[in-house]
Amino acid sequence: MLQNGAPPELWESTGLWAAPYGHSFMGDYHTDSRLVTALDHPVFREYRTALERRVGAEAAARILGVSRWNSIVYPSCSFMSQFRQLRIVQPLAVDRTVVYTYSFRMKDAPPQMFRDTVAFANVVNGTASWVLTDDLEVYERVQRGLSSGAVEWVYIARGAGRDIDEQDGTRRGATGTSEVFIRAQLRAWLDYMNER
Repeated sequence: MLQNGAPPELWESTGLWAAPYGHSFMGDYHTDSRLVTALDHPVFREYRTALERRVGAEAAARILGVSRWNSIVYPSCSFMSQFRQLRIVQPLAVDRTVVYTYSFRMKDAPPQMFRDTVAFANVVNGTASWVLTDDLEVYERVQRGLSSGAVEWVYIARGAGRDIDEQDGTRRGATGTSEVFIRAQLRAWLDYMNER
């Protein structure tokens, strides 16, 4: 959990990418060997060795080298590949949403990896979570503010005009705190609403 209290410099250097149709992902910013498969934790070392036996060292390095953190599959699915978790966000009403969280047991992975995944899910996704508590407060306050009628527009321009178009059609936020991913989601929504 120490990474969540990282200095602003770390957050500013974390990559954010937005793809067409509202999808997006964040680069990895963790340095805890219990969480990141590329680091040398004994459980991951066991997994990496088994993967190398199955697909070869080069392919295993390529697979484990993909370091995406919060990934969003527009409109309502997010996954954290490092934690082997999937979330489905289901709106129930204008003021009510339920979030389903699923943990994955990877085939042929050491059993401890799944135990760590479930333990992490319990720590992060519970209402008394060290991570989720402030998020839930933010969601509640945003909902209250937007329903007050006092605000006509939501300002989501952090980093606007500085985003970088990449060759593969994605757009990268100039900084790790860019709101490029929110703009991409709203652009996708507008495009879908205007389709004929």
